[in-house]
Amino acid sequence: MLAATLIAGCLLVATVVTAAAAAAPDITELLDAAARAPGVAASELGVRQGELRQAAARSRLLPKVALFSRAELYNSPTNLRPMPPTEVNVAAGDSLPFSRPILRYGLNLEVPVYVGPIYRLADKMRALADKARAGHRLALVQRQATVLALDAGFLRAESLRRAIAARRASLEKTRQDTEIAVRNGRAAAAELLKLDNAIAALDRQADDIAVNVLAIQRDLATLTGIEVASPAPLALRAPPPTTGDFLALAVEKAALAADRAEAARQEAGRWPALKLIASLAGNDGEAYNTDTHVFRDYAMVGLTLTMPLFDRVLDRERAAARVAVARQEKRLRQTARELMAQARELAARLPVLDHALATARASRDNARQLLEVARVARDAGRTTTEEYLRYEADLLAAEAEVARLQDAKWQVVAKQAVLYGADLTEIVGAPGQTADTAAPHHPSSN
Repeated sequence: MLAATLIAGCLLVATVVTAAAAAAPDITELLDAAARAPGVAASELGVRQGELRQAAARSRLLPKVALFSRAELYNSPTNLRPMPPTEVNVAAGDSLPFSRPILRYGLNLEVPVYVGPIYRLADKMRALADKARAGHRLALVQRQATVLALDAGFLRAESLRRAIAARRASLEKTRQDTEIAVRNGRAAAAELLKLDNAIAALDRQADDIAVNVLAIQRDLATLTGIEVASPAPLALRAPPPTTGDFLALAVEKAALAADRAEAARQEAGRWPALKLIASLAGNDGEAYNTDTHVFRDYAMVGLTLTMPLFDRVLDRERAAARVAVARQEKRLRQTARELMAQARELAARLPVLDHALATARASRDNARQLLEVARVARDAGRTTTEEYLRYEADLLAAEAEVARLQDAKWQVVAKQAVLYGADLTEIVGAPGQTADTAAPHHPSSN
């Protein structure tokens, strides 16, 4: 009976562990969820909005046809349209096309033949659409990089939690042994207080980590819409990029192109504009001399040429556009300088972190061995409790350093992805996952 109970208990534990493992998130799922978040969808709509504005700017070159209708009331009879003297036989008593109330209606046509600002506006809208596309891509990569950074922080917190739990279990075992020694008179009661203080300090660290984990879970849920109970394991599927075009610089270049197009548009406002205009109108009224209905149609077609000679607003707008171009050029150069410096620093940091991580792991292994030696020495009375606790703290610090360096490596990978606009789902995956075994990825936008 007891054997059956133990077997059932083992099966239950195995089932729970298997279910927990199955419920563990996959980093690709988290990254894809971040790409489908409402914030990214809003950014996609911004791209669509930019494309529509670009199309609207090009549409200004197309003809405009409009219906019009206008009711007019004059204080004296007014001609429905210009009338030549031979149009009406006044002596015969014909109705004269003059009326106080007049209804006018018809069609107006306007065709731009050459209007410089329209072409420049189309150039500006095209540059702004390019900026929106680059900005959307940057926002998407930044969101995914944030998810990766949060998950790496979650892994670090989980590693520290396990390390603290192991150290607490070790101290609890030592306390039990010390409590027996105190009862037998082989150790002072103060030794228990020292161990209790050390255990309490570990509990406080565990509480701080728990608070940090809650914040990480909140941020991950905000970015992905997924409630994450445990961190997703991470492994590099491909080296992070170290060369290429900077994505943030593409945004700045598109902004500069838009500012230059706006400056050209303001400059084109000083040029002549040529338009073809046409109108077909019907005019209804009551002849003032016979009180009968009169109707006259009226049509015209013509070319209009306009050129501003003095317009202070145009001058001020043109000057402001030139300043905007100069400002964006300075900003572009500064951004390029910052990104180049960041790229060099990130590329140089990875090898340093790899070396530091190897050293930290060796130090952790040494600290673990030294702790075993210190535990045996304390049990034999050859060292003090304080010295033993120092070795416990050294091992915990060594494990924390390994976790910190691992987290630092993932932070570098996330920053490099943002820098070059790389797809993180092609760089990061679950341990043992390759490009062939990874789940299919369907990015929301390129």
